[in-house]
Amino acid sequence: MAFYLWASQSVISEDDYSYLKNYTNDKPVTLEDTFSITTYNIGYLSGMTNNLPVDRPKELLDNNLKEASVFLRNNKPDIVAFQEIDFHSQRTYYTNQLELLAKNAGYQYGAISVNWDKQYVPFPYWPLKYHFGRMLSGQAILSHSPIRSTTRVVLPKPASNPFYYNDFYLDRLAQLAWIKTITDSILLINVHFEAWDGPTRELQSQIVMDIYAEYETSHPIILLGDFNCPPPFESDAIKENTIIRILNHPSISMVNMETDYLRDPDAYFTFSSDKPYVKIDYIFYNNRYLECLNYRVMYQASDISDHLPVWAKFVKKQ
Repeated sequence: MAFYLWASQSVISEDDYSYLKNYTNDKPVTLEDTFSITTYNIGYLSGMTNNLPVDRPKELLDNNLKEASVFLRNNKPDIVAFQEIDFHSQRTYYTNQLELLAKNAGYQYGAISVNWDKQYVPFPYWPLKYHFGRMLSGQAILSHSPIRSTTRVVLPKPASNPFYYNDFYLDRLAQLAWIKTITDSILLINVHFEAWDGPTRELQSQIVMDIYAEYETSHPIILLGDFNCPPPFESDAIKENTIIRILNHPSISMVNMETDYLRDPDAYFTFSSDKPYVKIDYIFYNNRYLECLNYRVMYQASDISDHLPVWAKFVKKQ
C-alpha cells in the first residue's frame, strides 16, 4: 500500500502540465498561407522496442534522436505534432527529447502537454528491472511560427479498467494550439486516443468533435495524431464510430481519400514501421478554410519509432 500511494503520485505540479516554450531568440517567422505539417508518434524514440521488456541502451535512444533530428531538418515541416515524447523519464535516461529535437532541427516554438506523470510506473510487468520507473511524458508541438496559446483537454480513461490500473495509466489528451499565420491563426488539435478499448475511443472522438464544432465556422483547423483505429473502409477494420464520426462531418476531409487508400492501402499504413500493416495515424482538416495540396506517409523515417509519420501540405483558401 505504501508503494502504491507513493508510486502513483505525480512528479510535478498539475499547473505545469501545459505551457509554451521558446527555444531561440531569433526573429519570428510567421506561417505563410501555404505550409506543411507532420504528425509523428515517436514512441519515445525507442524504435521497435516500445513497451517491450528488453534492454534499451542509451546509445539506441541517442542514435534515434539524432536520426529524428536529421529527418526533420531534411524534410522541413513548418509544424510537427508529436505523441509519446518524453520530457524527463527514467526509461529515456531523463532526456528532454522535445528540447533536443527543437534545437537540433531548428524549431523556435514549442507547446507542451504532459499526459503521464508518475513517481514510478511498474510496466512492463516482468522482469522488474524493465519497469519504466519515473515518468514524465506527453504530447507536444514544434513550430517555426509563434504559438499563441495551448490548452490541454483530458479525455476519459476506460471505465472497464480497475481503478488501480487507471491510477498508473497515462491520460489521453487533445492538445489544442493556436499557431500564428500572416492573416490570423490556425487551430491545431493534436490527439492520442485510447489504444485498447473501442468504446472509450468512440467517446474520445465525440468529445474532440464537439471541440471542433466550436470553431469550424470561424477558423482553419487541423485535427491530427495517433487515433489508434484503422479507417472504416479497410476490409478488416474494427467496426466502431471513432473515425466514421470524423469522416461523416461535412466540413472535415482526410488528406488521403478513400479511393486513394483502396487503390494502394500499403502506401498509407503507419504502423508498425518495420512491417507496416495498418493505418492508425491521421491528418484531417477543415475544408471550409484549407485545401490539401499533397500528402504522404514518410517511410524514410524507418524504425526511429514503431510508428511512421504522416506529412501534408496545405494552402489557406482565399
